[in-house]
Amino acid sequence: MVEQINREDLMNFRIILRKTALIQEHLESMQRDSFGIEFDAWKKEVDEIWKQIFKTITLLTDESQKIVLENIQDEWVSYITHYGVLDFNQDGG
Repeated sequence: MVEQINREDLMNFRIILRKTALIQEHLESMQRDSFGIEFDAWKKEVDEIWKQIFKTITLLTDESQKIVLENIQDEWVSYITHYGVLDFNQDGG
């Protein structure tokens, strides 16, 4: 599937995969120590890495975006599922 990414997007794709691997390391640490003193710092750093990843994704072509999003889907879903990223009470209720 990576073969379908154009040359210009390939470098950004590699950066995204490296950052995703870093997130995976953080998530494993967070899972081992969810009530530890490092948890908040890890979560803050992971949040920032995700922001960087999605900012980079916006620079890609539409086709490359689809490929990258498919490649990081499992990590993203795991993150938003386990770390309360989504607030389902946004309507104030």
